Amino acid sequence: MKRIRLVILLCALAVALPLGVLSGVAKATGGDGSSISINQNAQVDTFGFQVHVGLRVRCPASSMPGTIDVKVTQDPPETVVHTEGDALVKEVVCDGQTHSVSASVAAAIGNFDAGRAYATATFVYGGSASAARYINVIVMPG
Repeated sequence: MKRIRLVILLCALAVALPLGVLSGVAKATGGDGSSISINQNAQVDTFGFQVHVGLRVRCPASSMPGTIDVKVTQDPPETVVHTEGDALVKEVVCDGQTHSVSASVAAAIGNFDAGRAYATATFVYGGSASAARYINVIVMPG
């Protein structure tokens, strides 16, 4: 009886641990082994003009780079008015390895503030992948 309980507990842990580790990451994986994920935390500059979003990207080896487009929106009460912005398209090396990259999202409407925001990232490299999640925007130390 004790062994059955132990086996059930170990099975539950085997399922729960990977889910717990991945719960803080918005991740999309393509059928060709490509993937994109958005980091949980992002940083806003002192004046709220830009949010710097971290990403992890992988795409199959290719002589052509992949491109990433990131959008961030934020609404009251985190900021005074609805704020949104878009990053300039960023190129990423496609060599079959996972790369940490950042995208600076400039506010087109309003100013970003510390707090919760919604981020989407679209990755194009011959195929495409996308990810979306709520992120925590923090003020850059300075």
